[in-house]
Amino acid sequence: MSEENKESITIKKETLWKYSTFILAALLIIGAFMVFNNGSPTGSVITGQTVAPGTVAVPSGPVKITIDSDDPILGNADAKVTVIKFSDFSCPFCAAASGDNEEMVSYMKQRNPSWEPIVTNFIKDYVDTGKARFVMKYAMGHSGGRSAQLVAWCLNDQKLYWKFHAKAFANIDDVEDLDKMKNLAKEVGADLTKLQSCLDSKKYDSKFNKHEQQGSAAGVEGTPAFFVNGKILSGAQPYSTFKQAVEAELAVA
Repeated sequence: MSEENKESITIKKETLWKYSTFILAALLIIGAFMVFNNGSPTGSVITGQTVAPGTVAVPSGPVKITIDSDDPILGNADAKVTVIKFSDFSCPFCAAASGDNEEMVSYMKQRNPSWEPIVTNFIKDYVDTGKARFVMKYAMGHSGGRSAQLVAWCLNDQKLYWKFHAKAFANIDDVEDLDKMKNLAKEVGADLTKLQSCLDSKKYDSKFNKHEQQGSAAGVEGTPAFFVNGKILSGAQPYSTFKQAVEAELAVA
């Protein structure tokens, strides 16, 4: 093995134990997420069906993913493409796909130098330009990230979800620590009194099961899972692969 292949990213001492649990698994399953030589997906892309506004068809046909009014949504409701992402703030590959965690982005690029994250690029190229909208759903993909997720949903009421989304993935080690998540909320300008009231009310506690059921019915078996107009694209795929799926939908929409 060459010296170049022996290179590895530096992981902070205090985070090493968390990353060690998935790095070995990554070596076994990374092929399911991407093919490094040509950037093509190894997971299947399943065709959905055209459905009424507010829903996206899923592989089985009659099963649909409902977009609820309190789901975090970014972009134009009339956009030709809707992308729904099932994710978990504690999931390392979700953090990589988000583009907000430098360590995980570096790890993925080390495995495949042409790899680029999906979410940040998708928002810039398609959401900000009005071509697509982006919807976030929850599916447990690692330890759960429950504290971060509850804070995120509550901050969606304050229109601060997306700012917190980036902060939480950048601080993935702390997503189970409610106090630290509240501190991140403060950093993005949250009204902490309103946040605490939301948390105390348990307003969004039932949303975990609801999203898990939606994901299960849609065929989600791991995180991250993206649905592009109802067609599933699983894993932290290279952005180039994801972009092809979006462009294909724009071409026929």
